[in-house]
Amino acid sequence: MSVFTAFEAVAARQPDRLALQIKETTGYRRLTYGVAARQARTLAAALLRAGVVPGDRIALVSENRPEWTVAYFAVTAAGATAVPLDVQLSDAEVANVLRHAGCRMAIASGKQAPRLLGVDAGGPVPLRVVDLDTEVSGGRTLSFQAIVRESGEPAAFPLPDVKEDVLASILYTSGTTGTPKGVMLSHSNFLANARSILDFGLVNAEDNLLALLPLHHAFPFMVQLILLYSGAHLTFLASLKAPDLLACMQETGVTLLVGVPQLFYMLHKGIFDEIGRRPLPLRFLMQRLLRLSGALRPLGINLGRIVFAPVHRKFGGRIHFMASGGARLDPVIARDFLALGFRMTEGYGLTETAPVVCFNPLGRMRPGSVGVPLPGVEVKILKPDAEGVGEIAIRGPNVMQGYYQNSAATAEVMRDGWFLSGDLGVLSADGYLTITGRAKEVIVLSSGKNIYPEEVEEPYLKSPYIEEICLIPQASDRAGAAVEGLLALVLPDLDYFRAQGMTNVFETIRWDMENVGRDLPPYKRPTGLVIVKEGFPRTRLGKIQRHLVQQQFQAERAREAGPTEAPPPEAEAALLGDEVGRRVLGYLREATQKPAVRLDDNLELDLGMDSLARVEMLVALEGMFDVKIPDEAAAECFTVREVIERLQTLRGVPVGPPGPSRRRGWGEILTGSTPAETQAMVEASSRPSASVITAISRGMCAALFRSVYRLRVEGLQHVPSHGPLILVANHCSFFDAFIVAAALPSRTSQQVFYLGFEWFFRHPLLARWGRGVRVIPVDMDTYLVRALQASAVVLQQGRILCVFPEGERSVDGRVRPFRKGVGILVKELKVPVLPAYISGSFETWPRGQSLPRIHRIGVRFGPVA
Repeated sequence: MSVFTAFEAVAARQPDRLALQIKETTGYRRLTYGVAARQARTLAAALLRAGVVPGDRIALVSENRPEWTVAYFAVTAAGATAVPLDVQLSDAEVANVLRHAGCRMAIASGKQAPRLLGVDAGGPVPLRVVDLDTEVSGGRTLSFQAIVRESGEPAAFPLPDVKEDVLASILYTSGTTGTPKGVMLSHSNFLANARSILDFGLVNAEDNLLALLPLHHAFPFMVQLILLYSGAHLTFLASLKAPDLLACMQETGVTLLVGVPQLFYMLHKGIFDEIGRRPLPLRFLMQRLLRLSGALRPLGINLGRIVFAPVHRKFGGRIHFMASGGARLDPVIARDFLALGFRMTEGYGLTETAPVVCFNPLGRMRPGSVGVPLPGVEVKILKPDAEGVGEIAIRGPNVMQGYYQNSAATAEVMRDGWFLSGDLGVLSADGYLTITGRAKEVIVLSSGKNIYPEEVEEPYLKSPYIEEICLIPQASDRAGAAVEGLLALVLPDLDYFRAQGMTNVFETIRWDMENVGRDLPPYKRPTGLVIVKEGFPRTRLGKIQRHLVQQQFQAERAREAGPTEAPPPEAEAALLGDEVGRRVLGYLREATQKPAVRLDDNLELDLGMDSLARVEMLVALEGMFDVKIPDEAAAECFTVREVIERLQTLRGVPVGPPGPSRRRGWGEILTGSTPAETQAMVEASSRPSASVITAISRGMCAALFRSVYRLRVEGLQHVPSHGPLILVANHCSFFDAFIVAAALPSRTSQQVFYLGFEWFFRHPLLARWGRGVRVIPVDMDTYLVRALQASAVVLQQGRILCVFPEGERSVDGRVRPFRKGVGILVKELKVPVLPAYISGSFETWPRGQSLPRIHRIGVRFGPVA
């Protein structure tokens, strides 16, 4: 039996049943089993008539579509060997593979056929191409449409008897630009793998798989075989946009979703972002129901299917099975999908094993593990360390024949019938395999500690601020000093930053990574952070190509140390040549001391402008162009281009020759006219009712911290009863503002105002309480001018302003560097400062801890300076 005859047998039993369909602009195009089998047999006969002989290698270069499947079956039915190629390969890479495989013919889509006709395949005669889309044959091109249109009865086309040991595919996994490495897989390899999986009864004839992964990879190819051998059908979708994907799932009733971890990360993020937008009580309830549902799943109770029915309906309402492969799936993602009511499994395999080696049996899924070996497949761990981790070796009927024309590479990975995978893992006592990393990617520290990058990256990927992260070894910092550890290269989710009105990208990501790092051993915490602007190179199955990441990073560092950039392209030059563009560019060069500034430079990441520098830029541009720039522009303009475009949209921007510009300083901003909105924020907290609420809240805080936390206060003789005064304190916990309130004398506390995060006081009840205890809700990072102007109003009224100048809670209890905002107030308003040091709050409620614990707290006030 061959791969094709196994399919043909299913088609004979159900010729009119749907096998393959694709959504196109005009609707769905469909092929039944009978039509697909007939077209495959017809094309196989045409290939033989065109001179193909059993054993020939035929390239298959096409996007996912029904004809891909038909063409593959046709090649193997003719006794030839299919060489599927990635459509994203360059012409040079395609030519390299064609020459190595010795292909004399190719089958390609209409998009790919023209370039294949121009490729030098290195054979004695030019490459011939079967075009899946053209209507007429001619020259070196054969028309697939004409072949299947003009065919007679399939029985009239005798095909060779293809044995199971015949080579079915050569799958190229690497070396497309150097020495290619083509994996030789026989019909027997594929059929053995398919039979082992089919025996588990995972799929039935009623199933519909949404085929998203490129079929030239072994993993999606095997998934396709399993579906077709079960009598089910596949749905192809040209677009991977979320709305198109969801629409297709709803329209076709998709029941199976198979993908790489990236797909499930995307779906998981969409689901939980939606939950995060719900009101707090509903969000709390959903989180508790999710936890309950997850606890009941091992008992065979699927509460999530009922409770989270809207989630299931969003995916079409019929999905009963999700499978992840191709890379490691975060166990938290798997647990959450199980708790939502989906059946979820994860497997493991390689191209060299045709491809599946292990998978989690349904109902016995173990998140974090890739499951147990398939029947007939053996797995062992070579040279396990003290924790049982070693290289994974595999033996079975699915293991490849070797690498095509590369006996040396074959000898490196085959030992007495065992395939050495290069992956590291550990086997549990009951046979579950857990992958810990790739042997070549393990980062070994001088201390002997092994770090598996994927494992460490997983918790950081949960941050809403991080789009992608890649950890590489760090040998030195930017100054060249020796540093051993992990360097985190992070691609920020700038869309999320925009939606939140946040601009301080580096500090926010650093802050969030510190929170995550608290739960990791010290040697696994990144010692450096670099923000990148482009995604990392990946395989088509989503794995980060770490060797390329390191090469690109080193090349970028070399460019930074080299000469300045080349002149901008014409499109950029036109905008920068505009009067507004030239003047903005001139200011930025002077302000940042960077000779090369480009339109798409990020103000923070490329030009090093923090929130203060950004505000100073907008203030300077206001004077330069004699316009009023809204405060929110500081939070909305991320790039040089956006600054210029914002200025150009404001009325009254001059485009003539630049005149003398007037630049406002911070003194004028703070002592000049204050916007009514800012003034109103302060006045709302100055009403008589605030005195009552402050007194009650302060009394409650004092009772709590003096009785439970044994609050000790020193230096009260330094505390004046009124302002103007800035009280500065260190910041370690959520308790700090309440501790200060409890420590201050009652009379003084009536004079104290606080700055608080606006998002925390959005609820009406919290907003009313916040006004009562004199909290001004404004985010200093996002609206720095507004925050400083409100602070100035408080101080000008002779009040006391309490601030935490670090701007964030300390991750280790030590005082962090101060932000610049407080310094501006002190310098411009000539206001005295009262220092306070809070002890014990870090031990009581540090960052990353859900609930506080009991520990003595102290406050020491110093002399006014």
